[in-house]
Amino acid sequence: MPRQNPPIPKLFPVPRLSGHAQIETPWVSKWTPTRSCRLLELRPVGREHFWSRTLAFAGGPTVHARLFEARAGSPLAFVRDAARIAAASVRRAFARIYSLQRRIETAFLASGGAAQLADAALEGETTRELAARISKIARMLSGSAGAAVHLRCANGVQQLGADGAPCASELATRALNSGHVEWSKDAAAVPLRVHHEVVGALSLCFESGLRDLRPLQPLLTRAGAVLAAAERESRKDRFLSMAAHELKTPLTSIKGFSYSLARRLEKGEPSDPRHVQVLERQAERLHSLLEEMLEVSRIETGRFLLHQEPCEMAELVEASLRSLRRLGADEDLESEVEPALPLVADRERIERALTAMVLRARMLGAVHIDGHRRDSRAVLQVSWSGAPLTAPERAQALEPLWEAPPSQRQGLGMALMIARRAAELHGGSLRAEPYAFVLELPLRTPSVENAANGEGRVLVVDDDEPIARMMAEFLAEHGFVADWAGGGRTALARVKSAPPDVIVLDLRMPEMDGRQLLGAIRALGLSPRVVLFSADREVAHAARELACDAFVEKPFAPESLLAAVRRARSATK
Repeated sequence: MPRQNPPIPKLFPVPRLSGHAQIETPWVSKWTPTRSCRLLELRPVGREHFWSRTLAFAGGPTVHARLFEARAGSPLAFVRDAARIAAASVRRAFARIYSLQRRIETAFLASGGAAQLADAALEGETTRELAARISKIARMLSGSAGAAVHLRCANGVQQLGADGAPCASELATRALNSGHVEWSKDAAAVPLRVHHEVVGALSLCFESGLRDLRPLQPLLTRAGAVLAAAERESRKDRFLSMAAHELKTPLTSIKGFSYSLARRLEKGEPSDPRHVQVLERQAERLHSLLEEMLEVSRIETGRFLLHQEPCEMAELVEASLRSLRRLGADEDLESEVEPALPLVADRERIERALTAMVLRARMLGAVHIDGHRRDSRAVLQVSWSGAPLTAPERAQALEPLWEAPPSQRQGLGMALMIARRAAELHGGSLRAEPYAFVLELPLRTPSVENAANGEGRVLVVDDDEPIARMMAEFLAEHGFVADWAGGGRTALARVKSAPPDVIVLDLRMPEMDGRQLLGAIRALGLSPRVVLFSADREVAHAARELACDAFVEKPFAPESLLAAVRRARSATK
Protein backbone atom coordinates (compact mmCIF):
# COMPACT_ATOMS: atom_id res chain seq x y z
CA MET A 1 0.00 0.00 0.00
CA PRO A 2 1.55 3.36 -0.95
CA ARG A 3 2.70 5.57 1.85
CA GLN A 4 0.31 8.48 2.55
CA ASN A 5 1.49 11.96 3.28
CA PRO A 6 0.38 13.28 6.67
CA PRO A 7 -2.26 16.03 6.52
CA ILE A 8 -1.06 19.59 6.23
CA PRO A 9 -1.86 21.57 9.40
CA LYS A 10 -4.13 24.60 9.14
CA LEU A 11 -2.47 27.98 8.73
CA PHE A 12 -2.30 28.98 12.38
CA PRO A 13 -0.97 32.36 13.66
CA VAL A 14 2.82 32.10 13.70
CA PRO A 15 4.87 34.18 16.17
CA ARG A 16 7.68 36.39 14.86
CA LEU A 17 10.80 34.21 15.03
CA SER A 18 14.27 34.71 13.64
CA GLY A 19 16.91 32.15 12.72
CA HIS A 20 16.01 28.52 13.64
CA ALA A 21 13.20 27.98 16.16
CA GLN A 22 10.74 25.24 17.14
CA ILE A 23 6.96 25.63 17.32
CA GLU A 24 5.20 23.43 19.92
CA THR A 25 3.11 21.34 17.49
CA PRO A 26 3.42 17.78 16.22
CA TRP A 27 5.27 19.36 13.34
CA VAL A 28 8.88 20.50 13.30
CA SER A 29 9.29 24.02 11.92
CA LYS A 30 12.33 25.93 10.75
CA TRP A 31 12.49 29.66 9.89
CA THR A 32 15.06 30.62 7.26
CA PRO A 33 15.52 34.36 6.52
CA THR A 34 16.41 35.20 2.91
CA ARG A 35 16.98 38.44 1.03
CA SER A 36 13.43 38.69 -0.25
CA CYS A 37 11.33 36.67 2.25
CA ARG A 38 11.23 34.45 5.36
CA LEU A 39 10.67 30.72 4.70
CA LEU A 40 8.86 28.37 7.14
CA GLU A 41 9.60 24.64 6.56
CA LEU A 42 7.20 22.11 8.16
CA ARG A 43 7.70 18.31 8.57
CA PRO A 44 6.41 15.61 11.02
CA VAL A 45 8.34 15.15 14.28
CA GLY A 46 10.86 12.30 14.14
CA ARG A 47 10.58 11.83 10.38
CA GLU A 48 13.37 14.07 9.14
CA HIS A 49 13.52 12.50 5.67
CA PHE A 50 9.78 12.51 5.16
CA TRP A 51 7.81 14.80 2.90
CA SER A 52 7.96 18.52 3.90
CA ARG A 53 6.43 21.80 2.77
CA THR A 54 7.88 25.30 2.76
CA LEU A 55 5.76 28.45 3.24
CA ALA A 56 6.95 31.93 2.26
CA PHE A 57 5.85 34.90 4.37
CA ALA A 58 7.00 37.92 2.35
CA GLY A 59 7.07 39.32 -1.15
CA GLY A 60 9.64 38.72 -3.83
CA PRO A 61 10.68 36.23 -6.52
CA THR A 62 10.93 33.35 -4.01
CA VAL A 63 7.29 33.70 -3.02
CA HIS A 64 6.18 33.73 -6.64
CA ALA A 65 8.19 30.58 -7.41
CA ARG A 66 6.84 28.67 -4.38
CA LEU A 67 3.27 29.65 -5.14
CA PHE A 68 3.63 28.70 -8.81
CA GLU A 69 5.09 25.26 -7.96
CA ALA A 70 2.64 24.43 -5.14
CA ARG A 71 0.79 21.12 -5.46
CA ALA A 72 -2.97 21.11 -6.04
CA GLY A 73 -4.87 20.83 -2.77
CA SER A 74 -2.08 22.30 -0.66
CA PRO A 75 -2.52 25.53 1.38
CA LEU A 76 -0.15 27.39 -0.95
CA ALA A 77 -2.16 26.29 -3.96
CA PHE A 78 -5.31 27.50 -2.22
CA VAL A 79 -3.67 30.90 -1.54
CA ARG A 80 -2.44 31.06 -5.14
CA ASP A 81 -5.83 30.28 -6.67
CA ALA A 82 -7.65 32.65 -4.31
CA ALA A 83 -5.21 35.43 -5.17
CA ARG A 84 -5.72 34.82 -8.87
CA ILE A 85 -9.51 34.98 -8.49
CA ALA A 86 -9.27 38.16 -6.40
CA ALA A 87 -6.88 39.80 -8.86
CA ALA A 88 -9.16 38.95 -11.77
CA SER A 89 -12.15 40.41 -9.90
CA VAL A 90 -10.26 43.61 -9.16
CA ARG A 91 -9.15 43.90 -12.79
CA ARG A 92 -12.73 43.44 -14.00
CA ALA A 93 -13.98 46.06 -11.52
CA PHE A 94 -11.38 48.58 -12.65
CA ALA A 95 -12.14 47.78 -16.28
CA ARG A 96 -15.84 48.49 -15.67
CA ILE A 97 -15.02 51.79 -13.92
CA TYR A 98 -12.64 52.80 -16.70
CA SER A 99 -15.21 51.82 -19.33
CA LEU A 100 -17.86 53.93 -17.59
CA GLN A 101 -15.49 56.89 -17.41
CA ARG A 102 -14.69 56.51 -21.10
CA ARG A 103 -18.39 56.37 -22.00
CA ILE A 104 -19.11 59.48 -19.93
CA GLU A 105 -16.16 61.31 -21.50
CA THR A 106 -17.25 60.24 -24.98
CA ALA A 107 -20.82 61.39 -24.31
CA PHE A 108 -19.54 64.74 -23.04
CA LEU A 109 -17.36 65.25 -26.12
CA ALA A 110 -20.20 64.17 -28.41
CA SER A 111 -22.54 66.66 -26.75
CA GLY A 112 -20.31 69.52 -27.90
CA GLY A 113 -19.83 70.80 -24.35
CA ALA A 114 -16.03 70.60 -24.48
CA ALA A 115 -15.91 72.46 -27.80
CA GLN A 116 -18.31 75.12 -26.50
CA LEU A 117 -16.19 75.80 -23.42
CA ALA A 118 -12.93 75.90 -25.38
CA ASP A 119 -14.35 78.23 -28.05
CA ALA A 120 -15.92 80.52 -25.45
CA ALA A 121 -12.67 80.80 -23.50
CA LEU A 122 -10.69 81.55 -26.67
CA GLU A 123 -13.19 84.20 -27.75
CA GLY A 124 -12.66 86.01 -24.45
CA GLU A 125 -16.09 85.61 -22.88
CA THR A 126 -16.45 87.22 -19.48
CA THR A 127 -16.60 85.20 -16.29
CA ARG A 128 -20.37 85.69 -16.06
CA GLU A 129 -20.91 84.53 -19.64
CA LEU A 130 -18.77 81.45 -19.07
CA ALA A 131 -20.62 80.70 -15.82
CA ALA A 132 -23.98 80.86 -17.62
CA ARG A 133 -22.67 78.55 -20.35
CA ILE A 134 -21.34 76.04 -17.78
CA SER A 135 -24.72 76.09 -16.00
CA LYS A 136 -26.53 75.32 -19.25
CA ILE A 137 -24.22 72.40 -20.09
CA ALA A 138 -24.47 71.03 -16.53
CA ARG A 139 -28.25 71.13 -16.66
CA MET A 140 -28.25 69.29 -19.99
CA LEU A 141 -25.87 66.55 -18.78
CA SER A 142 -27.46 65.96 -15.37
CA GLY A 143 -31.12 66.33 -16.31
CA SER A 144 -31.62 68.78 -13.45
CA ALA A 145 -34.31 71.45 -13.34
CA GLY A 146 -31.77 74.21 -12.76
CA ALA A 147 -28.05 74.86 -12.39
CA ALA A 148 -25.97 77.79 -11.17
CA VAL A 149 -22.26 78.62 -10.80
CA HIS A 150 -21.03 80.39 -7.65
CA LEU A 151 -17.66 81.99 -6.91
CA ARG A 152 -16.22 83.32 -3.68
CA CYS A 153 -15.67 87.09 -3.66
CA ALA A 154 -14.80 89.80 -1.14
CA ASN A 155 -18.44 90.15 -0.06
CA GLY A 156 -19.09 86.41 0.29
CA VAL A 157 -20.38 83.89 -2.24
CA GLN A 158 -21.71 85.37 -5.46
CA GLN A 159 -23.80 83.69 -8.16
CA LEU A 160 -22.23 84.43 -11.53
CA GLY A 161 -24.44 82.48 -13.93
CA ALA A 162 -27.52 80.26 -13.91
CA ASP A 163 -29.83 78.31 -16.19
CA GLY A 164 -33.33 76.96 -15.54
CA ALA A 165 -34.96 76.93 -12.11
CA PRO A 166 -33.32 79.11 -9.43
CA CYS A 167 -30.82 77.45 -7.08
CA ALA A 168 -30.24 78.55 -3.49
CA SER A 169 -26.73 79.71 -2.62
CA GLU A 170 -26.62 78.20 0.90
CA LEU A 171 -25.67 74.75 -0.37
CA ALA A 172 -23.00 76.25 -2.66
CA THR A 173 -21.52 78.11 0.33
CA ARG A 174 -21.28 74.84 2.25
CA ALA A 175 -19.58 73.13 -0.70
CA LEU A 176 -17.08 76.01 -1.03
CA ASN A 177 -16.22 75.83 2.66
CA SER A 178 -16.05 72.03 2.98
CA GLY A 179 -14.59 71.17 -0.42
CA HIS A 180 -17.00 68.21 -0.71
CA VAL A 181 -20.28 67.51 -2.50
CA GLU A 182 -23.18 68.76 -0.37
CA TRP A 183 -26.69 67.28 -0.64
CA SER A 184 -30.16 68.35 0.41
CA LYS A 185 -33.58 66.84 -0.29
CA ASP A 186 -33.87 68.06 -3.88
CA ALA A 187 -30.54 69.79 -4.57
CA ALA A 188 -26.79 69.25 -4.66
CA ALA A 189 -23.69 71.46 -4.77
CA VAL A 190 -20.38 70.29 -6.25
CA PRO A 191 -17.05 72.12 -5.64
CA LEU A 192 -15.13 73.25 -8.72
CA ARG A 193 -11.39 72.72 -8.38
CA VAL A 194 -8.14 73.67 -10.05
CA HIS A 195 -5.66 71.04 -8.92
CA HIS A 196 -6.46 70.90 -5.18
CA GLU A 197 -7.80 74.44 -4.77
CA VAL A 198 -11.56 75.05 -4.62
CA VAL A 199 -12.35 78.00 -6.90
CA GLY A 200 -16.14 77.78 -7.11
CA ALA A 201 -19.23 75.60 -6.77
CA LEU A 202 -21.88 74.26 -9.14
CA SER A 203 -25.34 73.98 -7.56
CA LEU A 204 -28.13 71.84 -9.03
CA CYS A 205 -31.83 71.47 -8.21
CA PHE A 206 -33.82 68.37 -9.20
CA GLU A 207 -37.52 67.75 -9.72
CA SER A 208 -37.38 63.94 -9.81
CA GLY A 209 -35.73 61.53 -7.40
CA LEU A 210 -32.96 60.57 -9.86
CA ARG A 211 -29.79 62.48 -8.98
CA ASP A 212 -26.72 61.17 -10.79
CA LEU A 213 -23.65 63.42 -10.80
CA ARG A 214 -21.34 61.05 -12.68
CA PRO A 215 -22.13 62.51 -16.14
CA LEU A 216 -20.88 65.87 -14.83
CA GLN A 217 -17.33 64.70 -14.07
CA PRO A 218 -15.72 65.74 -17.41
CA LEU A 219 -17.47 69.12 -17.20
CA LEU A 220 -16.32 69.71 -13.61
CA THR A 221 -12.71 68.96 -14.56
CA ARG A 222 -12.75 71.64 -17.27
CA ALA A 223 -15.12 74.16 -15.70
CA GLY A 224 -12.91 74.90 -12.69
CA ALA A 225 -9.87 75.63 -14.85
CA VAL A 226 -11.84 77.75 -17.34
CA LEU A 227 -13.53 79.81 -14.62
CA ALA A 228 -10.29 80.33 -12.68
CA ALA A 229 -8.46 81.52 -15.80
CA ALA A 230 -11.33 83.83 -16.78
CA GLU A 231 -11.56 85.25 -13.27
CA ARG A 232 -7.80 85.92 -13.20
CA GLU A 233 -8.04 87.83 -16.46
CA SER A 234 -11.09 89.70 -15.22
CA ARG A 235 -9.34 90.66 -11.97
CA LYS A 236 -6.31 91.87 -13.93
CA ASP A 237 -8.54 94.02 -16.12
CA ARG A 238 -10.33 95.48 -13.09
CA PHE A 239 -7.03 96.15 -11.32
CA LEU A 240 -5.52 97.87 -14.36
CA SER A 241 -8.67 99.95 -14.81
CA MET A 242 -8.57 101.04 -11.17
CA ALA A 243 -4.81 101.72 -11.37
CA ALA A 244 -5.27 103.82 -14.52
CA HIS A 245 -7.92 105.88 -12.74
CA GLU A 246 -5.65 106.41 -9.72
CA LEU A 247 -2.75 107.45 -11.96
CA LYS A 248 -4.85 109.95 -13.90
CA THR A 249 -5.67 111.95 -10.76
CA PRO A 250 -2.11 113.17 -9.96
CA LEU A 251 -1.30 113.45 -13.67
CA THR A 252 -4.25 115.79 -14.15
CA SER A 253 -3.08 117.98 -11.26
CA ILE A 254 0.50 118.02 -12.53
CA LYS A 255 -0.57 119.01 -16.04
CA GLY A 256 -2.95 121.70 -14.80
CA PHE A 257 -0.59 123.38 -12.36
CA SER A 258 2.37 123.06 -14.76
CA TYR A 259 0.35 124.90 -17.42
CA SER A 260 -0.64 127.60 -14.91
CA LEU A 261 2.96 128.01 -13.73
CA ALA A 262 4.24 128.24 -17.33
CA ARG A 263 1.66 130.92 -18.19
CA ARG A 264 2.70 132.99 -15.17
CA LEU A 265 6.37 132.77 -16.12
CA GLU A 266 5.58 133.81 -19.72
CA LYS A 267 3.76 136.88 -18.45
CA GLY A 268 6.51 137.71 -15.99
CA GLU A 269 4.17 137.27 -13.05
CA PRO A 270 5.48 135.86 -9.78
CA SER A 271 4.81 132.16 -9.29
CA ASP A 272 2.59 130.99 -6.49
CA PRO A 273 4.60 128.87 -4.01
CA ARG A 274 1.45 126.85 -3.36
CA HIS A 275 1.48 125.69 -6.98
CA VAL A 276 5.02 124.37 -6.58
CA GLN A 277 4.00 122.63 -3.37
CA VAL A 278 1.04 120.96 -5.11
CA LEU A 279 3.29 119.85 -7.97
CA GLU A 280 5.75 118.30 -5.53
CA ARG A 281 2.94 116.57 -3.64
CA GLN A 282 1.30 115.13 -6.74
CA ALA A 283 4.66 113.99 -8.15
CA GLU A 284 5.31 112.16 -4.88
CA ARG A 285 1.87 110.57 -5.06
CA LEU A 286 2.45 109.47 -8.65
CA HIS A 287 5.82 107.99 -7.71
CA SER A 288 4.21 106.04 -4.84
CA LEU A 289 1.53 104.61 -7.13
CA LEU A 290 4.07 103.52 -9.73
CA GLU A 291 6.28 101.91 -7.08
CA GLU A 292 3.24 100.09 -5.70
CA MET A 293 2.44 98.67 -9.14
CA LEU A 294 6.06 97.61 -9.67
CA GLU A 295 6.19 95.90 -6.27
CA VAL A 296 3.02 93.94 -7.06
CA SER A 297 4.61 92.82 -10.33
CA ARG A 298 7.80 91.76 -8.52
CA ILE A 299 5.81 89.71 -6.01
CA GLU A 300 3.81 88.01 -8.79
CA THR A 301 6.95 87.09 -10.74
CA GLY A 302 9.07 86.06 -7.74
CA ARG A 303 11.55 88.96 -8.10
CA PHE A 304 10.78 90.64 -4.77
CA LEU A 305 14.35 90.78 -3.44
CA LEU A 306 15.91 92.83 -0.65
CA HIS A 307 18.97 95.08 -0.78
CA GLN A 308 20.00 95.36 2.85
CA GLU A 309 22.46 97.64 4.58
CA PRO A 310 23.14 98.78 8.16
CA CYS A 311 20.79 101.53 9.34
CA GLU A 312 18.97 102.90 12.39
CA MET A 313 15.24 102.72 13.03
CA ALA A 314 15.18 106.46 13.79
CA GLU A 315 16.66 107.21 10.33
CA LEU A 316 13.95 105.17 8.62
CA VAL A 317 11.19 106.87 10.59
CA GLU A 318 12.57 110.32 9.73
CA ALA A 319 12.78 109.42 6.02
CA SER A 320 9.18 108.20 6.13
CA LEU A 321 8.08 111.46 7.79
CA ARG A 322 9.73 113.44 4.98
CA SER A 323 7.72 111.46 2.42
CA LEU A 324 4.56 112.13 4.41
CA ARG A 325 5.31 115.86 4.46
CA ARG A 326 5.71 115.87 0.68
CA LEU A 327 2.33 114.14 0.47
CA GLY A 328 0.81 116.68 2.85
CA ALA A 329 -0.06 113.89 5.30
CA ASP A 330 1.98 114.99 8.33
CA GLU A 331 -0.84 116.70 10.25
CA ASP A 332 -1.96 115.28 13.61
CA LEU A 333 1.16 113.15 13.67
CA GLU A 334 3.49 112.54 16.62
CA SER A 335 6.54 110.30 16.77
CA GLU A 336 8.70 108.99 19.59
CA VAL A 337 11.50 106.56 18.70
CA GLU A 338 14.19 105.24 21.02
CA PRO A 339 17.78 105.84 19.87
CA ALA A 340 20.19 102.99 19.16
CA LEU A 341 17.87 100.56 17.39
CA PRO A 342 20.34 99.19 14.79
CA LEU A 343 19.01 97.21 11.85
CA VAL A 344 20.27 95.62 8.67
CA ALA A 345 17.40 96.39 6.34
CA ASP A 346 16.26 97.41 2.89
CA ARG A 347 15.87 101.14 3.54
CA GLU A 348 13.41 101.96 0.76
CA ARG A 349 11.06 99.09 1.51
CA ILE A 350 10.94 99.71 5.25
CA GLU A 351 10.39 103.44 4.64
CA ARG A 352 7.50 102.64 2.29
CA ALA A 353 6.11 100.17 4.83
CA LEU A 354 6.12 102.86 7.54
CA THR A 355 4.50 105.34 5.15
CA ALA A 356 1.76 102.84 4.28
CA MET A 357 1.07 102.16 7.96
CA VAL A 358 0.75 105.89 8.74
CA LEU A 359 -1.46 106.64 5.72
CA ARG A 360 -3.86 103.85 6.67
CA ALA A 361 -3.88 104.92 10.33
CA ARG A 362 -4.66 108.55 9.36
CA MET A 363 -8.02 107.36 8.02
CA LEU A 364 -8.91 106.33 11.58
CA GLY A 365 -7.74 109.34 13.59
CA ALA A 366 -4.71 111.23 14.91
CA VAL A 367 -1.55 109.13 14.59
CA HIS A 368 1.21 108.39 17.09
CA ILE A 369 4.42 106.54 16.12
CA ASP A 370 6.29 104.73 18.88
CA GLY A 371 9.57 102.85 18.35
CA HIS A 372 11.20 100.81 21.09
CA ARG A 373 13.25 97.69 21.83
CA ARG A 374 11.66 94.39 22.87
CA ASP A 375 14.23 91.71 23.64
CA SER A 376 16.19 91.24 20.40
CA ARG A 377 13.67 92.99 18.16
CA ALA A 378 12.85 96.56 17.22
CA VAL A 379 9.13 97.29 17.51
CA LEU A 380 7.45 100.15 15.66
CA GLN A 381 3.84 100.80 16.63
CA VAL A 382 1.62 103.15 14.61
CA SER A 383 -1.52 103.81 16.65
CA TRP A 384 -4.55 106.06 16.11
CA SER A 385 -7.06 107.81 18.32
CA GLY A 386 -10.24 106.81 16.46
CA ALA A 387 -12.47 103.76 16.53
CA PRO A 388 -10.80 100.34 16.81
CA LEU A 389 -10.63 97.82 14.00
CA THR A 390 -13.05 94.93 14.36
CA ALA A 391 -11.84 91.34 14.08
CA PRO A 392 -12.95 90.99 10.41
CA GLU A 393 -11.32 94.36 9.60
CA ARG A 394 -8.06 93.25 11.23
CA ALA A 395 -8.12 90.01 9.24
CA GLN A 396 -8.49 91.97 5.96
CA ALA A 397 -6.29 94.97 6.81
CA LEU A 398 -3.06 93.44 5.46
CA GLU A 399 -4.66 91.74 2.44
CA PRO A 400 -4.97 93.28 -1.05
CA LEU A 401 -7.72 95.92 -0.81
CA TRP A 402 -7.79 97.22 -4.36
CA GLU A 403 -11.44 96.15 -4.74
CA ALA A 404 -12.46 98.00 -1.57
CA PRO A 405 -14.13 101.43 -1.76
CA PRO A 406 -11.68 104.38 -1.98
CA SER A 407 -12.66 105.45 1.54
CA GLN A 408 -11.23 102.18 2.91
CA ARG A 409 -7.91 102.12 1.07
CA GLN A 410 -5.03 104.40 0.14
CA GLY A 411 -3.48 104.33 -3.30
CA LEU A 412 -3.99 100.99 -4.99
CA GLY A 413 -4.83 99.21 -1.74
CA MET A 414 -1.76 96.96 -1.96
CA ALA A 415 0.72 98.89 0.19
CA LEU A 416 0.12 97.07 3.48
CA MET A 417 0.23 93.68 1.77
CA ILE A 418 3.60 94.65 0.26
CA ALA A 419 4.76 95.93 3.66
CA ARG A 420 3.88 92.62 5.30
CA ARG A 421 5.81 90.70 2.65
CA ALA A 422 8.85 92.95 3.15
CA ALA A 423 8.70 92.50 6.93
CA GLU A 424 8.57 88.72 6.59
CA LEU A 425 11.56 88.69 4.23
CA HIS A 426 13.50 90.66 6.86
CA GLY A 427 12.70 87.93 9.39
CA GLY A 428 10.13 90.14 11.12
CA SER A 429 6.36 90.57 11.06
CA LEU A 430 3.59 93.09 10.52
CA ARG A 431 0.23 92.69 12.23
CA ALA A 432 -2.96 94.64 12.77
CA GLU A 433 -4.23 95.22 16.31
CA PRO A 434 -7.46 96.96 17.37
CA TYR A 435 -5.76 100.37 17.79
CA ALA A 436 -2.42 99.98 16.00
CA PHE A 437 -0.31 98.46 13.25
CA VAL A 438 2.77 96.80 14.75
CA LEU A 439 5.98 96.21 12.78
CA GLU A 440 8.68 94.02 14.34
CA LEU A 441 12.17 93.65 12.87
CA PRO A 442 15.18 91.75 14.24
CA LEU A 443 17.85 93.95 15.76
CA ARG A 444 21.19 93.52 14.02
CA THR A 445 24.38 94.82 15.61
CA PRO A 446 27.01 94.87 12.82
CA SER A 447 30.24 93.27 14.02
CA VAL A 448 33.65 92.91 12.45
CA GLU A 449 32.83 89.33 11.42
CA ASN A 450 29.49 90.27 9.91
CA ALA A 451 31.08 93.17 8.06
CA ALA A 452 33.44 90.71 6.42
CA ASN A 453 31.01 87.83 6.00
CA GLY A 454 27.73 89.59 5.19
CA GLU A 455 24.95 87.92 7.11
CA GLY A 456 26.95 84.88 8.27
CA ARG A 457 27.94 81.41 7.14
CA VAL A 458 25.19 79.08 5.91
CA LEU A 459 25.50 75.40 5.00
CA VAL A 460 22.76 73.90 2.80
CA VAL A 461 22.40 70.11 3.11
CA ASP A 462 20.31 68.13 0.62
CA ASP A 463 20.89 64.79 -1.10
CA ASP A 464 19.61 66.39 -4.33
CA GLU A 465 22.82 68.24 -5.25
CA PRO A 466 21.35 70.60 -7.91
CA ILE A 467 18.76 71.84 -5.40
CA ALA A 468 21.41 72.27 -2.68
CA ARG A 469 23.65 74.22 -5.08
CA MET A 470 20.75 76.42 -6.23
CA MET A 471 19.76 77.32 -2.65
CA ALA A 472 23.36 78.09 -1.69
CA GLU A 473 23.80 80.39 -4.71
CA PHE A 474 20.52 82.16 -3.92
CA LEU A 475 21.57 82.80 -0.31
CA ALA A 476 25.00 83.99 -1.46
CA GLU A 477 23.31 86.60 -3.66
CA HIS A 478 21.71 88.02 -0.50
CA GLY A 479 24.86 88.53 1.53
CA PHE A 480 25.43 85.12 3.12
CA VAL A 481 28.63 83.10 2.86
CA ALA A 482 26.87 79.97 1.63
CA ASP A 483 28.16 76.45 0.99
CA TRP A 484 26.36 73.19 0.26
CA ALA A 485 26.75 69.48 0.87
CA GLY A 486 25.14 66.60 -1.03
CA GLY A 487 24.55 64.34 1.98
CA GLY A 488 24.74 63.96 5.74
CA ARG A 489 28.27 62.56 5.98
CA THR A 490 29.74 65.23 3.71
CA ALA A 491 27.93 67.90 5.71
CA LEU A 492 29.27 66.56 9.02
CA ALA A 493 32.84 66.76 7.72
CA ARG A 494 32.32 70.38 6.60
CA VAL A 495 30.75 71.32 9.93
CA LYS A 496 33.81 69.96 11.74
CA SER A 497 36.19 71.95 9.55
CA ALA A 498 34.20 75.22 9.40
CA PRO A 499 31.18 75.46 11.75
CA PRO A 500 28.36 77.45 10.09
CA ASP A 501 26.06 79.97 11.74
CA VAL A 502 22.96 78.44 10.09
CA ILE A 503 22.30 74.98 8.65
CA VAL A 504 19.53 74.56 6.07
CA LEU A 505 18.77 70.88 6.45
CA ASP A 506 16.68 68.39 4.48
CA LEU A 507 14.75 66.10 6.82
CA ARG A 508 14.80 62.96 4.65
CA MET A 509 18.13 61.84 3.18
CA PRO A 510 19.67 58.39 2.55
CA GLU A 511 22.51 57.03 4.70
CA MET A 512 22.38 59.83 7.29
CA ASP A 513 19.07 61.72 7.49
CA GLY A 514 18.44 65.13 8.98
CA ARG A 515 17.72 63.84 12.49
CA GLN A 516 20.93 61.81 12.64
CA LEU A 517 23.04 64.65 11.25
CA LEU A 518 21.61 67.15 13.71
CA GLY A 519 22.26 64.75 16.60
CA ALA A 520 25.87 64.25 15.47
CA ILE A 521 26.45 68.01 15.19
CA ARG A 522 25.05 68.69 18.65
CA ALA A 523 27.12 65.82 20.05
CA LEU A 524 30.20 67.80 18.95
CA GLY A 525 29.12 70.64 21.24
CA LEU A 526 28.05 72.87 18.34
CA SER A 527 24.71 74.67 18.29
CA PRO A 528 24.13 76.36 14.93
CA ARG A 529 20.75 77.77 13.98
CA VAL A 530 18.73 75.21 12.04
CA VAL A 531 16.21 75.68 9.22
CA LEU A 532 14.45 72.40 8.46
CA PHE A 533 12.83 71.77 5.09
CA SER A 534 11.01 68.77 3.66
CA ALA A 535 8.15 67.73 1.39
CA ASP A 536 6.68 65.92 4.40
CA ARG A 537 3.56 67.64 5.76
CA GLU A 538 4.81 66.89 9.29
CA VAL A 539 7.84 69.17 8.86
CA ALA A 540 6.40 71.68 11.36
CA HIS A 541 6.02 68.96 14.00
CA ALA A 542 9.52 67.66 13.26
CA ALA A 543 10.94 71.19 13.58
CA ARG A 544 9.40 71.56 17.04
CA GLU A 545 10.55 68.08 18.06
CA LEU A 546 14.15 68.77 16.98
CA ALA A 547 14.18 72.31 18.46
CA CYS A 548 14.82 73.92 15.07
CA ASP A 549 14.66 77.69 14.65
CA ALA A 550 12.57 77.75 11.45
CA PHE A 551 11.16 75.47 8.77
CA VAL A 552 9.87 75.58 5.20
CA GLU A 553 7.77 73.00 3.37
CA LYS A 554 8.59 71.88 -0.17
CA PRO A 555 7.85 73.18 -2.68
CA PHE A 556 8.77 76.68 -1.48
CA ALA A 557 9.56 80.02 -3.08
CA PRO A 558 13.17 81.27 -2.71
CA GLU A 559 11.84 84.27 -0.77
CA SER A 560 10.32 81.91 1.82
CA LEU A 561 13.68 80.20 2.29
CA LEU A 562 15.42 83.58 2.65
CA ALA A 563 12.88 84.73 5.25
CA ALA A 564 13.24 81.47 7.20
CA VAL A 565 17.05 81.74 7.26
CA ARG A 566 16.83 85.33 8.48
CA ARG A 567 14.32 84.36 11.18
CA ALA A 568 16.65 81.62 12.34
CA ARG A 569 19.66 83.96 12.24
CA SER A 570 17.87 86.50 14.42
CA ALA A 571 16.37 83.97 16.87
CA THR A 572 17.55 84.09 20.47
CA LYS A 573 19.26 81.06 21.93
